[in-house]
Formats: sequence, structure tokens, C-alpha cells
Amino acid sequence: MSFPRLVGLDTDWTIWQGYLNHASWGFGFGAFVPQENNIERVDRWLLRDRTNHNNWIRQYNDISDVIYDIINNHAKLAIVSSSPSKPMSDKALYFLNAINPQTGTEYSIIHLAHYNEVSNESKVNHFRRIRQWSQFDYSEMLMFDDEASNNTVRITLGPATSGTSFHLVRNRTTFTWNLYQEGLAAWRQAKNLTIGLNPGFPQNRVLIGYSGLPTSWINRIYAGEGVVETTTPYRWGFGLYLTSSIMLAKYFRDWNGNWGSDKSYVCQVFVKDYNAWINNVPKIWIPENDGNFPQMNNMNTTAEETALNQENRDAYIATRFGVRAPYALFSQHFYMPNMPLPQGERWTELVAGTQLYRSLFEIVKLEDWQADQIVNPDPYPFGWQFQSWKINVPSVTREEFLRCGEQILFNLSGRDGGTKDSGEGIAPETSPVKETLSEL
Repeated sequence: MSFPRLVGLDTDWTIWQGYLNHASWGFGFGAFVPQENNIERVDRWLLRDRTNHNNWIRQYNDISDVIYDIINNHAKLAIVSSSPSKPMSDKALYFLNAINPQTGTEYSIIHLAHYNEVSNESKVNHFRRIRQWSQFDYSEMLMFDDEASNNTVRITLGPATSGTSFHLVRNRTTFTWNLYQEGLAAWRQAKNLTIGLNPGFPQNRVLIGYSGLPTSWINRIYAGEGVVETTTPYRWGFGLYLTSSIMLAKYFRDWNGNWGSDKSYVCQVFVKDYNAWINNVPKIWIPENDGNFPQMNNMNTTAEETALNQENRDAYIATRFGVRAPYALFSQHFYMPNMPLPQGERWTELVAGTQLYRSLFEIVKLEDWQADQIVNPDPYPFGWQFQSWKINVPSVTREEFLRCGEQILFNLSGRDGGTKDSGEGIAPETSPVKETLSEL
């Protein structure tokens, strides 16, 4: 079974329970200098501040097994933390131990780590340095972290591959063996997106839709980078949004100007390998208006709230419907003013998250005159692809089709051999089924 070449672990609330706070540790009576010398070991799991026993951290029970497994699978262990005090982090990692599979004896975690990236800066910068030193592709890396906003390592780091995978240590609960296995499964799912890609056989490259994109976005996609921003709405998470209709892509090309964007263009969106698109990419069609799928409000929420919205949606879709990220997300979208559609008619959008579009999608920018000459304006109407693209359509989505008078979509999504309830009620073995996102 495939395995990452590098696994990164954060420190606070990931390797250990608690917060090794440089602003409060080592300030009691009789404190030693330097500050890190005030960390004392109580037992093999527990460390505390010798000047204030209310300050403590405790290594999670399964961390030793996790580190053993990483090294036993010939992967590199990286400590990746934004702590402002590397000396304190190093001292704690010196006191805490894990079994070295090469010797069968306990070693300090700091001596088992191949990379020790602890500095008060973005995790993206940490991983860029690690890549420079290791020469590993980002797609060979997996990161565990308790802060959802650090999923920027997954969104921004490419290029031209699935990029670094990120798995959240949710709600600052214990880092368990099962959570570790979930992260490995997510990494394998992302890697699986590129299986079967063969640039030597261009007949597998298929146009599936269009997108209206500003120049800055196009340049980022060409560079293999993702986008995290607060000036344009991304209701289903950061990624590439596309439609099957070039008329709607032209509408959004012009609409982007409302947000102060640079010049925008219609782009053709291809999948590099149509067989991989059909067989390797999980797909789900979610309802537009359902409290279990709250939309992201990246323009008016904090970075952590924005990132947690994405992580929660992914977790809910996995536990409720058995569809795990990275996936392709389909949804109906409300009518917008002056759209080239009958008044009030909804239309379908497809959202490809960063890992998906970097691995499998290719865009071709069209000048306005080229867009006007397109002879295939709607190559694959998304609503006709339920069966051929193996799209999971939960019953809550089909019920919304009916409520909105979309009888054709309702009928097509439920034909014999279709996917009207495909995956519904199937949960990962390691996660209990949650009824609503608020329970996650």
C-alpha cells in the first residue's frame, strides 16, 4: 500500500495535549534561565512547568505508535510548528519519546525527526523549505494539524500534482491511531487522482466545461498554485468553479469586474484523462439550500472559520454519504440578475478543489473573439451525466429538485442504474455518523 515520503506533525494539540505557551511558562518563583530549562519531566507522558504546575502538556497515547509507523514505512518525520519558541519546543520533544523501529528502543522524538521546522511563520513557508531540502514532491507529503487555517498547505502548494495533503486534528481532541489512518486514506485518495494519466495519449483529454476567470487566477492555475482570498465569494470552498455552458462562463467573465478583478477571460476546462475523471474521482451533487451544508463566507469570517467550514463540509459528506475528499462537487445555483437564462431558473455549477484541479484539470484561456467562435457551447450538460460520470445524488438533493420544479433532474438522477441514494448512510469505519455539521 502506498505511503507518503514525509509526514509532518504539529506540536500543540497534535503531538501533545495542551499549549506550550512561551508567554506563561517559566515565570514563577525561582525560574531558571534560559526559559526552556523550566520544563521538567514528570513521567514518560507528562511534562510541566517547574515554577507553575498549572502549566503542563501531555503526549497523546498513540503518538509513539504513529511515529513508529511513519519511520517503519521508510518515511521522513517532520516537526512543523509555528511556535515562537523553538528552544522550548526542542526541549519538550527531547523529553518525549517514541519507539525507533530500527532498534526497537525508545528515542527522543526530536532525534527521530528528520526535519525540525519550528518558527513563528506560515506552515506554507515551512513546507517550501522542506521541499527544497528533501526534493520530495508536495504530493508525497501529509500534514496533521489542529488548526484548520493551516489547510493552506493543501490549497496553495503545488504544482501540477495533488499537492500536500492536510488532515485536521479536530476540536483539539486526542490524536488517535484511527485519525492517523483517516489522514493516510485521504492522502491515498488524493494520490489516486493521477493514476492512469498518460500525456502521450491526448485522445483521453476531454473538454467538460468552461469557466470565467480573472488573469491573476489563470496565472496561478498555470503555476500550479491555489487561491485563498477574501475579496471574491467562494460558497463551496476554494477551488475552480465551472459550468457546462459557455454562455454562463461569459456571464462570469463580465461579472468578475464587479469585484475589482483584473481582466477576465473565458477558459475551456479539460480533464487530462477522461477515464481517470470517471473512475478515480468521487463525485457528489449536494442541495443548494440545506442547513447541513452551510456555505462558506470567506469575505466576512476569520481565516480559521473559513477553513473550518471546508473541513466540516468534507467531514460531513464523508460520514453521511461515504464520499471522501478530494471530490468533485455539483450543486444547483440560484438565478443571478441578467443571466442568459429564463428568469428565476437555477443552473448547475461544478466545483473542483485545489488538489483535484491541479492533478486532473487543464485550462485554456480564450480571447473574447475565440470564445465567440466556439462551436461546442455545452459539451457535457452536467445534469445529463448522473450515470455516465458516476455522480452520487443523495435523496435530500433529489427532494430539492422536486421542490424547485426541476423534474428532469429528478427523473434523470433516479433512473434504473442511477445513483439516487448512492453512498447514503455509508460512513468511514473510523468515524461515527453525524446527523448535522454542527455535531462535528
